[in-house]
Amino acid sequence: MSVSKIVAGGQTGVDLAALGFARKHQILYGGWVPKGRTNEAGLIPVEYAGLVETHSPEVIERTKLNVQSSDATLIVVNGSDSPGTQQTVVFAREAGKPYLVLDVRQGTEFCQQKLRDWLRKNPVEVLNIAGPRGSEAPGLDVQVRDLLEGCIDEFAYPR
Repeated sequence: MSVSKIVAGGQTGVDLAALGFARKHQILYGGWVPKGRTNEAGLIPVEYAGLVETHSPEVIERTKLNVQSSDATLIVVNGSDSPGTQQTVVFAREAGKPYLVLDVRQGTEFCQQKLRDWLRKNPVEVLNIAGPRGSEAPGLDVQVRDLLEGCIDEFAYPR
């Protein structure tokens, strides 16, 4: 089964990297974002029209809703350990949903293989992709794009 939709919360860093990957490859995308469509850089870019505002400007609500509305969650880190990232793991456990934490310090190829293996073991159509915001993990967005590009065959997209 291929991932047919990517969900993310619109924050800088991992979230926008995942959504940008989806847009680039015409993969369906969506997700919950805080009321007001804000992230740490200001407003979430308008080109991400498939995102839905929560009732609250608090990020915790969108984090929980993105976990709940997905089949599984991929969390990408680079040694950083933010409270939001930790809460994502808690929400996935509470929801009984599979999740995978990848630390890109282990190397791109290693992480790509782990992701491929995990996706093949877990039936995932809707994948939530999360991780620290850009200010907490500078440069991680580029590593997330590289990770996902190396696993493009695991995603349903127009070929």
